[in-house]
Amino acid sequence: MATLKILVPYNFTCNDEKAVTFVIHSFSQVEDTEITLFHTYVPVPDIEVSDKTVMARLSGNLSYLRQKIYDLEQSIKDAAERLIEAGFPKEKVHYIFKPRHKETAQEIIDQALEGKFGAIVLNHNPHKIRKFFMPSISKKVSKALTHKELYVIG
Repeated sequence: MATLKILVPYNFTCNDEKAVTFVIHSFSQVEDTEITLFHTYVPVPDIEVSDKTVMARLSGNLSYLRQKIYDLEQSIKDAAERLIEAGFPKEKVHYIFKPRHKETAQEIIDQALEGKFGAIVLNHNPHKIRKFFMPSISKKVSKALTHKELYVIG
C-alpha cells in the first residue's frame, strides 16, 4: 500500500488545533500515513540601522518580530510533537515553516502539488466578515485542486 501523505496548513488558531485533533482521530490508526504541518510567514526585512533614536526603535521592533517568528516555529514543533505522542511514527511527522513569497492559498497549492500530497486538511473561520468581500483561503485551495488526484478535507 502506498503512503498516504497529508498536508495540514497550520496558522496557530483554535481551528488549526481542531484540524490536528481531526487528523489524530481519523488517521492515527491508518498504517503508512505521513503528516506534514505547513506554515508560511511574512519574513522580517533586513534593514541597516544606525544609532539614531528612530532607527534604534525600529531595530527593537524588528528584533521583536524575529522573536515572534521563532516562537511560532516552536509552536509548530509542539504541534508535530502532539502528533507523535498520538501514535504517528516520528519519521512520518514533518513540518514546513518557511517565508511566504506568494499569497497564502497559492503557497498551499504549490506545496500540495510539489510534495505530491494525497490529502489536505483545511479549516475555515465562518465568522469572519471578510468572507463577504473576498474568498477564503480554503475555498481558493479547494477550487484550485478540485480536479487533481487529491482529497481536500475541510
